[in-house]
Amino acid sequence: MKYFVTIIALGLWWFASYAQSSTKEVYICTPCGYDCDLAEHTGPGQCSACGMALVKKSTIHFENIDFSEMCRRVNANKNIVLLDVRSPGEFSGETREVPSFGHFKKAINVNVNDLTSRIDELKKYANDEIIVYCSHSHRSPRATYFLTNNGFKNVANVSGGVSIMKQEFGDNACLKEIYVEHEY
Repeated sequence: MKYFVTIIALGLWWFASYAQSSTKEVYICTPCGYDCDLAEHTGPGQCSACGMALVKKSTIHFENIDFSEMCRRVNANKNIVLLDVRSPGEFSGETREVPSFGHFKKAINVNVNDLTSRIDELKKYANDEIIVYCSHSHRSPRATYFLTNNGFKNVANVSGGVSIMKQEFGDNACLKEIYVEHEY
């Protein structure tokens, strides 16, 4: 009987330990598009690689897509919202400080640094499908995370950004139809 009670006690202890450890929250870097996004942490703090705040992994509610998937979605949903989160100069091609590559026709341009102050402009799209992009996919994950944590329901991030589009997807007919390439 004593042996049986010991087995039961050990089983209950193991179950309680397992339940407690499996409910601990996992933290990750605020999505920044770098490899540190994949590292998991046991508590809040600051990412040692990029300096972004560590957030609960359970707060990440968006997917990363490539340009082929973006084309599929644009063709399937004529009301899709394309959100370019680069600077106005990058969006228009007027800046010469950094390559601007190009932009998507009908895209809305809101610089990621202005997103907090301009969120009310975007609220009318909160229930629409939104695809967010930038030049290298370092600003767009942060913007996508911000939107999904501020009531936007269907937001996706384009991995790699427009800097890789031509190299990775060549002369994709869909992209040519909806993209304006900038001259350098």
